[in-house]
Amino acid sequence: MMSKKPNQYLFEKCSSLEDIYDLRNQYLDGLIEPQELYLELMVRNADAYAVILNDIRIGYFLLGEADALVEYYITQKHIDLADAIFAKVIQDFSIRKALCKSFDHLLLSCCVGKQSKTSVLGIHFREYHPSPAIAKFSDVTVRHATSDDEKHIIEINEEVFDHDHEVLEYINKKQLLLFEKDSALIGFGIFSRVIEGKPDFDIGMLVVKDFRGQGAGQFIIGYMADYCIKNGWRPIAGCGVDNIGSRRCLEKAGFIAGYRILAFDF
Repeated sequence: MMSKKPNQYLFEKCSSLEDIYDLRNQYLDGLIEPQELYLELMVRNADAYAVILNDIRIGYFLLGEADALVEYYITQKHIDLADAIFAKVIQDFSIRKALCKSFDHLLLSCCVGKQSKTSVLGIHFREYHPSPAIAKFSDVTVRHATSDDEKHIIEINEEVFDHDHEVLEYINKKQLLLFEKDSALIGFGIFSRVIEGKPDFDIGMLVVKDFRGQGAGQFIIGYMADYCIKNGWRPIAGCGVDNIGSRRCLEKAGFIAGYRILAFDF
């Protein structure tokens, strides 16, 4: 799909994200904080469009489910055109919603000028300061999950994994750790590289019901964050704005809720 604009902008649908690889790397490198895994998973299935001016690609945008705008980027050389191009994108593609990281300053500023409603969907945690270890978990043992653990993890899963097959994928990548006390499973932690080739790992966890309310979640998150740091990675996290328990756990473990995922309606 290619449509010519009165001001000579062309919006060209790409066959894949690879078509805008260099532009997207510029976008990611320009963010002041690492990409959010929740949005990155949307990006992987999004439709990509290049913005072309005088036969040169000067930016791109990505449309996710229900044509929600999930990324928008214009090169610095043409940043003065960003608002006008954004308005055309919104109009020509009948976009009614955009999802925006509060540290994505270009998209944020463009959305603010066009929005009819703004809401907070989630919270980004990008800063981590380790909290003191919890003494009662000093005898907890930690090990990588194996294929023998898959069935049990699926049984206790509560929205950590969207699909059962993801459990074995994490096991095979050795990115799922089990936490056990006196041979009983108290919970598990997962970590996932957000962008290939970058050091940022999103971490998450689940505490078995019998061990909740005892600080196990804080212990697991702290362990996962420290595990990432020891391996030379940067631990990051996120949660839904209504998930008070997850936010409290992350903050007790030492994460700071510095940013938000915003939804703009047009």
